[in-house]
Amino acid sequence: MKRSLKVIFAAACAAAMLCSCGSKTADGFASDWAPAENNAMYGWDADYDNVLEEVEAEVAYDTVATPVEAPVPAEEPTPNPNTNPTAASATTPQEAARKIIKNGDLTLETLEFDRFINDLESSVSEYGGYVESSSHYGSGSNRGANYTVRVPGENYDSFINKVGGLGTVVSSSTSTQDVTLKYIDYEARLEAYKAERDSFMALLDRAETVEEILQIQNQLTEVNYQIESYTSQLNTLKDLVSYSTVNISVDEVARVTPPEPKTVGERISTQFKENIYDISEGAKSTFVNFVSSLPYIAIYAAVIAIIALIVFIIVRSARRKRAKRMSGLPGAIPPESGENGIKK
Repeated sequence: MKRSLKVIFAAACAAAMLCSCGSKTADGFASDWAPAENNAMYGWDADYDNVLEEVEAEVAYDTVATPVEAPVPAEEPTPNPNTNPTAASATTPQEAARKIIKNGDLTLETLEFDRFINDLESSVSEYGGYVESSSHYGSGSNRGANYTVRVPGENYDSFINKVGGLGTVVSSSTSTQDVTLKYIDYEARLEAYKAERDSFMALLDRAETVEEILQIQNQLTEVNYQIESYTSQLNTLKDLVSYSTVNISVDEVARVTPPEPKTVGERISTQFKENIYDISEGAKSTFVNFVSSLPYIAIYAAVIAIIALIVFIIVRSARRKRAKRMSGLPGAIPPESGENGIKK
């Protein structure tokens, strides 16, 4: 009797194990497709209680059937005295290559505008950059230009020094922005979304119903949107880090601005020279304006002379009429007679 009971109990255990194996192979998709935590994360409305029970049964079976081996401790490497321990440690944002965005502004003066523009464009090509935008204004000896130039980040300092030597630097500034943490964050998010996309693609290959396919495709659409968004932002950061931006403004002048004086004697000398220069330039401007205005002055003088002649004629005619009218009165002295009436 005891032997029969043992045989029946063994058969029952074998049947239970076969049912568990069948559930694992037939419903393996359900365990990956809709665990309880995915319901809460993605808002799926399907009832997966039965699937959850099957998943728990699979986990229990795997735990019993597969013994867990104790992890073997890894051997610590022998320290090398010639190696820097800091450099061999895990890479952190502080130790990683910094992602720096550089922007510069240069304001210059030049006595030879055409030569400066040619040298500037040659320098941009020489340092591997390109002109993003440019504009010119003015005419004659009062011209100017604005340039926005992109140059590789490693050539930024050399390019600034080269352009500064082409003319007289009036002002210059450089600004930097460390985007290392943002760069690493975008990369991590992008990799996470790509991994999530691969998981959804694997689930899509195993989907069997239209409802499952539609739900997975909706999630794929959102994941692909995030991938495109972070890819665009990461590419923008890469471009700003790889190529620095330099804004250059240049004006053509007849005399460059002298450097700022430091001592009292230098200030007096500089101010005296500036006053002499202003007086001479003012005299030149006055003479040029006078000579260039001679045609207008001649026209104005002719008009004034004509007006004066007309007024003179009118006044003289009015006097004659008045004298003639006065000579017709009794006792009036003829215009051609003296005070005693004697004809002159």
